[in-house]
Amino acid sequence: KANGDIYVGELKDGKFNGQGTFSYAEGDSYVGEMKNGLFHGQGTFTFTDGSKYVGEFKEGKFVK
Repeated sequence: KANGDIYVGELKDGKFNGQGTFSYAEGDSYVGEMKNGLFHGQGTFTFTDGSKYVGEFKEGKFVK
């Protein structure tokens, strides 16, 4: 993307769907399942400070 974010993974109907890796230009990253362009399912979100959230995501949000 023009802003420096990078997505490597599966696409369906022009949106992120299936397994993928999304890396933000500022350093955060997500590895896991995607649905309709959002983090959805099991995944790992790594923050720029090195801390991680490992678990379930629903429609782009952490599920706790």
